[in-house]
Amino acid sequence: MKKMHYGNFVCEVTVVNEFIFRSEVECLYDRDTVVYAVERFFSRCTRFTRECTRESWQIRIAKGKARRPHKFTYLVPGVLMELPGKWVRVGGDIDVVGVNIKKVELLREHPYFM
Repeated sequence: MKKMHYGNFVCEVTVVNEFIFRSEVECLYDRDTVVYAVERFFSRCTRFTRECTRESWQIRIAKGKARRPHKFTYLVPGVLMELPGKWVRVGGDIDVVGVNIKKVELLREHPYFM
């Protein structure tokens, strides 16, 4: 678990215990290394930190049905996360605590070209 800070807002990045890990490329890293890479990327990338932290805080102050978690899927070049494969697809949801990552896929090609 890592903390993300954007201005006065703070939220956490967590990879759930039973996250789905799928790889189309040969990956010699174990699951813990992949978890570390994804958490570190989210906490260090200013764009994701800003968007996810802001959305988490909007859910916290919302009322009624708006407090439901928001699902997301991001497609990031593998080089930025220092993981094998050309693309990494990360999926999960954003709730009042922060970002919960539930799925990580290492892709050989961009899904648009598959």
